Amino acid sequence: MIAIARATTEDLDALMPLVAAYRVFYEQETDAPRERELIAGHLRNGTSTIFFARGATGDPIGFTQLFQTYSTVRLGPSLILEDLFVVARARGGGVATQLLSRAMQYAREIGAVGMFLETAINNVTAQRVYERAGWTREAQFYKYNAS
Repeated sequence: MIAIARATTEDLDALMPLVAAYRVFYEQETDAPRERELIAGHLRNGTSTIFFARGATGDPIGFTQLFQTYSTVRLGPSLILEDLFVVARARGGGVATQLLSRAMQYAREIGAVGMFLETAINNVTAQRVYERAGWTREAQFYKYNAS
């Protein structure tokens, strides 16, 4: 059984190992103080919405973090699915699908006109999960980055 809940500041300790593992997955060095400061700030200030999954034993096994932006073209709020991560031992068990489903439910709850995400070009496993959940690959716009 998997339980999905919206995170609060009281869930910070449970979330931090997931955040650290997520960053390692993307080949980043862990930085516990900065990771904690970032996530705590978002939870405290309501600048993001985080849903996390707990496994049958109650241990945290995955999370997704959403940021709200706005679409002038579509005249409404839009969500950026910034993070989606499931611990290795729980992959393939539907956790990511349930987190995506909860994110879509939340989008409907707030009246979002859409939601978008980015994933690494070589993260084929994640791409399959997104496509099975009904997401489509961008075909109309180019993405540009600046540092």
